[in-house]
Amino acid sequence: MVYKGPSKGCHSCRKRRVKCDEKRPHCGNCVKRKQQCPGYRDFFDAVHKDETFLTSHKSAPKRQKKVHSPASDSSDSSLSLLSAPSPNYVDRALDIALFTTPSRNIEMESLGYFFTNYVNIPRDPSTNIFIEHILPIYLNTAPNSALAEAINAVAINITSMWMSRYVDSYRAREAYAKAVTILKSLLQDPVESKTDETLATVFMLDFYDSLNRRFVHFVDTGTHQQGAVALLKHRGRDGFKTPLSQRLFNAMRSRHINYSLQFGKRVALDPELLTCDTAVLPSAKLDLLNVELADLLVLARDGPELAGLSLADFYRVILDRALALEKRLQAWMDALPKSWRPVSIPASELHPSIRDAGVYEGMCDVYSSLAVSHVNNAARSSQIGTIRLITVCANGLKDLGLAVDPEVEPYIDRQIQELVDRFCASVPFHLGNRTRPAFPDEHREYPQIPAELRRLANYVDPFGNEVEMTMEDHVRAAAAIGGWFIMVPLAGFLRARAMGISKTPPGPLVGKLRKGQAAWVRGQMERIQKIYLFPTNGSPTEHDWKCILKQFCDAHGTGHNLFQPLSFNQRMWTT
Repeated sequence: MVYKGPSKGCHSCRKRRVKCDEKRPHCGNCVKRKQQCPGYRDFFDAVHKDETFLTSHKSAPKRQKKVHSPASDSSDSSLSLLSAPSPNYVDRALDIALFTTPSRNIEMESLGYFFTNYVNIPRDPSTNIFIEHILPIYLNTAPNSALAEAINAVAINITSMWMSRYVDSYRAREAYAKAVTILKSLLQDPVESKTDETLATVFMLDFYDSLNRRFVHFVDTGTHQQGAVALLKHRGRDGFKTPLSQRLFNAMRSRHINYSLQFGKRVALDPELLTCDTAVLPSAKLDLLNVELADLLVLARDGPELAGLSLADFYRVILDRALALEKRLQAWMDALPKSWRPVSIPASELHPSIRDAGVYEGMCDVYSSLAVSHVNNAARSSQIGTIRLITVCANGLKDLGLAVDPEVEPYIDRQIQELVDRFCASVPFHLGNRTRPAFPDEHREYPQIPAELRRLANYVDPFGNEVEMTMEDHVRAAAAIGGWFIMVPLAGFLRARAMGISKTPPGPLVGKLRKGQAAWVRGQMERIQKIYLFPTNGSPTEHDWKCILKQFCDAHGTGHNLFQPLSFNQRMWTT
């Protein structure tokens, strides 16, 4: 009998081993038997299975007659054959592996998705976001290390967020639990506790918790933040000598400072870790200014009684410190290198879909990268924090019948409008024309980054090698993290009461904005929520963007309740 290749018949005929006429969609045998035809197997799969078999046989050596000899029967000879396979055997194994269909590996797919869309993006070397430095450390760690498991947990969480719109799956939790178990033993080791890998593990676990805080209302007690601070103190300033460890230190310090700002806490780092000579990059210099802002916000929140001051003196102290800090923040902004400054793009040059999705008053600013835009907006958010304190204290002194420098109010009015305008102008750069959930690899329209600005940035890859930044790179990164970068500062512009005094009016800066601007900002916040499917049920652990806007729901005559719940199926996040 001549073999003519794999059978192409339907599954029923192949199982019964009868000839199939291969008619479609139903073969003749199944029609005669009055049964549903199960269909045909995939031809591509059949051919590859057959090629595997044929290739393995073609590459096999010719069978030779067995010759018995004392040497061939000895155990030493068999051991040598096992320990040193022949070249033909190796080639045949490679041929078989080449045509074998790989099994679905969720972990590997998630890692590829995570590194492609979140890590392996050309960056400006003067930025310092922690995740930018993960890949080199990951490639040098053991497969079952704490860092590898922590990255697996984050990767699975993020991939699940995009693919199935669900986070904190059992696979992610399993990897997270393994990472925590291994980390505990590392922290007991006096050497391992001071390694970059251990610090990176703590950061990735904190990153995992931050995802759950926004999506499944995980109550973050700051455990990993406290652990990171303890590690920074444990290693001390002299424990970060290499360029990579210095970048990790700056990134982890920045994360802790911003965490303290967001949750109203004092920065819990030793003074030696906050000296000016530890801040070389623009983002690190901004972090040191934010340390002062965090302390000032805590002082303002606690009120005059805890400070041991009268109300008038309390207002003066906060006002003077806030004015000085605001000027230093503005000086930081003025000293930025040219590659960090925004370039305005006329609305007429934008794709119509971008204008339809959301461009405020025709304003659109682009930056050399999302990270640069993110740091610029973070600085503006810090300026807003100081201006809010200045406004509250100035109004408080006026209510007490005390004089305030007449130049303060007009300066604040100009400054607040300019800051909010520039922030609104960055929204198209982060969101493009997106108005609904979309994968990072889907085509979307974004404002073009001028070639001259890209040339100034001197982009590098995760290993520090010079690379070019393409618009495809920006589109992929913006789809993945653009909304995340812009979400917190956007909400921060409209934050409620800043002083620990019951009579302080909330949102003192809202009335200084151009009419309709607050409503536009609120619309962009809803847009981000829809793009990333952030759940909204008003729980205390939810991000504060809706609670912020509740305070002034009808302040600008928009005619609708800004705190009205969005039409979103919350059940998909709690199933």
